Amino acid sequence: MTSRGEGKSQADLVEALADGTGRDARSIAAGHPEVPQLIASWIREAAQVGNWTRVDKFANLAAPLRAPGLGGALLEILDSDAAGFNKEDLVEILGEIRERDAVPCLFRVAEGSVDKDAPAYWLCQKVISSLGEIGTPEALECLRRMTSPSWPDVVRWHTAVELGIEDEFGFDEDQILG
Repeated sequence: MTSRGEGKSQADLVEALADGTGRDARSIAAGHPEVPQLIASWIREAAQVGNWTRVDKFANLAAPLRAPGLGGALLEILDSDAAGFNKEDLVEILGEIRERDAVPCLFRVAEGSVDKDAPAYWLCQKVISSLGEIGTPEALECLRRMTSPSWPDVVRWHTAVELGIEDEFGFDEDQILG
């Protein structure tokens, strides 16, 4: 007679427990205390084979646990030429965990997506929010750069709101967002 988990890796078992939101992170870590130490390597392994569903589940599980190496694993994915993963989620998680090392990468993500992100600029908005959450002088400088006229008005407006300086720009919110 085979046991329920026989033949499955520890990562497979943990993935089956995860709901993809991270709400269950504490209970999973309580039952599997090794998870915070291993999950960044599982994310890297899943990314190498293009298993983006697993990357997303594990990233959302790792964020509330503040798993060591999570930021680095997500940065490697964002800096890669990989396709098919949810950039918005990874960008959001980097802000949530306040990954200081992510600032240059996040700015590159915004620069690289701005032409494809119109008209709502959802990815740029996630970058803006994450840079604001990180809040370091470097992050704030990147945000200030995103208020320059070289950026689309919608991006500039969201950035100005994040910085709390939208009144300085005299933006007509209805015109920009309407």
